[in-house]
Amino acid sequence: MLSRKEKMIMQYILKSSGNKDTCLLSPLDIEHACAPKFNITQIEAQALLDGLVQENYINLVNSDKNGELIYCISILPKGKSFHREQHNVKKVWVGAVVRTVLLAVLSFVVTLVLKLIFF
Repeated sequence: MLSRKEKMIMQYILKSSGNKDTCLLSPLDIEHACAPKFNITQIEAQALLDGLVQENYINLVNSDKNGELIYCISILPKGKSFHREQHNVKKVWVGAVVRTVLLAVLSFVVTLVLKLIFF
Protein backbone atom coordinates (compact mmCIF):
# COMPACT_ATOMS: atom_id res chain seq x y z
CA MET A 1 0.00 0.00 0.00
CA LEU A 2 1.40 3.36 -0.99
CA SER A 3 1.61 6.37 1.30
CA ARG A 4 -0.14 9.63 0.43
CA LYS A 5 3.14 11.15 -0.72
CA GLU A 6 3.95 8.18 -2.92
CA LYS A 7 0.46 8.32 -4.44
CA MET A 8 0.88 12.03 -5.17
CA ILE A 9 4.27 11.44 -6.80
CA MET A 10 2.91 8.52 -8.83
CA GLN A 11 0.02 10.67 -10.08
CA TYR A 12 2.49 13.40 -11.05
CA ILE A 13 4.71 10.91 -12.88
CA LEU A 14 1.76 9.55 -14.86
CA LYS A 15 0.57 13.08 -15.65
CA SER A 16 4.05 14.17 -16.74
CA SER A 17 4.60 11.15 -18.96
CA GLY A 18 1.32 11.54 -20.83
CA ASN A 19 0.72 8.31 -22.72
CA LYS A 20 4.41 7.45 -22.87
CA ASP A 21 6.21 4.80 -20.87
CA THR A 22 9.06 7.10 -19.79
CA CYS A 23 9.63 10.60 -18.53
CA LEU A 24 12.48 12.80 -17.33
CA LEU A 25 12.00 14.70 -14.07
CA SER A 26 14.24 16.69 -11.82
CA PRO A 27 14.04 16.56 -8.02
CA LEU A 28 12.75 20.15 -8.12
CA ASP A 29 9.85 19.07 -10.36
CA ILE A 30 8.84 16.49 -7.78
CA GLU A 31 9.23 18.98 -4.92
CA HIS A 32 7.03 21.53 -6.71
CA ALA A 33 4.42 18.88 -7.52
CA CYS A 34 4.11 18.02 -3.82
CA ALA A 35 4.45 21.62 -2.60
CA PRO A 36 0.76 22.47 -2.09
CA LYS A 37 0.24 19.63 0.41
CA PHE A 38 3.69 18.46 1.49
CA ASN A 39 7.08 20.06 1.89
CA ILE A 40 9.60 17.43 0.88
CA THR A 41 13.34 17.62 0.40
CA GLN A 42 15.38 16.11 -2.42
CA ILE A 43 16.50 13.33 -0.09
CA GLU A 44 12.89 12.53 0.85
CA ALA A 45 11.89 12.63 -2.84
CA GLN A 46 14.65 10.13 -3.61
CA ALA A 47 13.43 7.87 -0.78
CA LEU A 48 9.84 8.05 -2.05
CA LEU A 49 10.95 7.20 -5.58
CA ASP A 50 12.98 4.28 -4.22
CA GLY A 51 9.80 3.08 -2.49
CA LEU A 52 7.96 3.18 -5.82
CA VAL A 53 10.81 1.18 -7.37
CA GLN A 54 10.57 -1.44 -4.60
CA GLU A 55 6.80 -1.70 -5.13
CA ASN A 56 7.43 -2.29 -8.88
CA TYR A 57 5.57 0.79 -10.09
CA ILE A 58 8.57 2.38 -11.83
CA ASN A 59 12.19 1.84 -12.86
CA LEU A 60 14.48 4.69 -11.90
CA VAL A 61 17.82 5.73 -13.36
CA ASN A 62 19.68 8.73 -11.97
CA SER A 63 21.37 10.81 -14.64
CA ASP A 64 23.44 13.97 -14.69
CA LYS A 65 22.64 16.84 -17.04
CA ASN A 66 25.01 19.81 -16.80
CA GLY A 67 25.71 19.02 -13.15
CA GLU A 68 22.00 18.73 -12.30
CA LEU A 69 20.41 15.46 -11.17
CA ILE A 70 17.72 14.14 -13.53
CA TYR A 71 15.52 11.11 -12.91
CA CYS A 72 14.88 8.88 -15.93
CA ILE A 73 11.66 7.12 -14.98
CA SER A 74 10.22 4.11 -16.82
CA ILE A 75 6.67 3.21 -15.88
CA LEU A 76 6.13 -0.51 -15.33
CA PRO A 77 2.82 -2.34 -15.99
CA LYS A 78 1.84 -2.06 -12.32
CA GLY A 79 2.44 1.69 -12.57
CA LYS A 80 0.27 1.93 -15.67
CA SER A 81 -2.60 0.29 -13.78
CA PHE A 82 -2.21 2.71 -10.84
CA HIS A 83 -5.38 4.68 -11.65
CA ARG A 84 -7.45 1.51 -11.99
CA GLU A 85 -6.07 0.25 -8.67
CA GLN A 86 -7.00 3.53 -6.96
CA HIS A 87 -10.49 3.34 -8.46
CA ASN A 88 -10.91 -0.21 -7.13
CA VAL A 89 -9.78 0.82 -3.65
CA LYS A 90 -12.29 3.66 -3.66
CA LYS A 91 -15.02 1.28 -4.84
CA VAL A 92 -14.27 -1.11 -1.96
CA TRP A 93 -14.45 1.76 0.57
CA VAL A 94 -17.75 3.02 -0.84
CA GLY A 95 -19.16 -0.51 -0.74
CA ALA A 96 -18.16 -0.91 2.90
CA VAL A 97 -19.75 2.42 3.86
CA VAL A 98 -22.98 1.64 1.98
CA ARG A 99 -23.16 -1.82 3.55
CA THR A 100 -22.65 -0.33 7.02
CA VAL A 101 -25.38 2.26 6.51
CA LEU A 102 -27.82 -0.35 5.15
CA LEU A 103 -27.17 -2.66 8.10
CA ALA A 104 -27.72 0.24 10.52
CA VAL A 105 -31.05 1.07 8.85
CA LEU A 106 -32.06 -2.60 8.90
CA SER A 107 -31.20 -2.84 12.60
CA PHE A 108 -33.29 0.25 13.32
CA VAL A 109 -36.28 -1.15 11.41
CA VAL A 110 -36.03 -4.52 13.19
CA THR A 111 -35.90 -2.70 16.54
CA LEU A 112 -39.05 -0.73 15.68
CA VAL A 113 -40.89 -3.87 14.58
CA LEU A 114 -39.92 -5.71 17.77
CA LYS A 115 -41.07 -2.77 19.91
CA LEU A 116 -44.43 -2.74 18.11
CA ILE A 117 -44.88 -6.48 18.61
CA PHE A 118 -43.86 -6.76 22.27
CA PHE A 119 -44.89 -3.37 23.73
